[in-house]
Amino acid sequence: MNKHILLVMKWLNNKDSVSQEEREKNWAAARDACEAAAAAAVATYEAYAAAYEAAAAAAANWAGDAANWVDEYFEETGENRNDYKKELEK
Repeated sequence: MNKHILLVMKWLNNKDSVSQEEREKNWAAARDACEAAAAAAVATYEAYAAAYEAAAAAAANWAGDAANWVDEYFEETGENRNDYKKELEK
């Protein structure tokens, strides 16, 4: 249960039940909580974005490495790359 909303609802039911000082403190605390939640959401988004970028970079590196591995395979084995290309076209 959100204590800040509860205090506002209490005040709405009875304007004399909550002092001006309590309302101001409640407003400041609610604002701080909201800002903290927003900062946490931004941090989560930034962490997600960084992880996504790292994964994309790893995939790009893997693609480059895979092409090099294939080149090395044909270089080392002496097999005919065109035979493989023909097989892929089937």
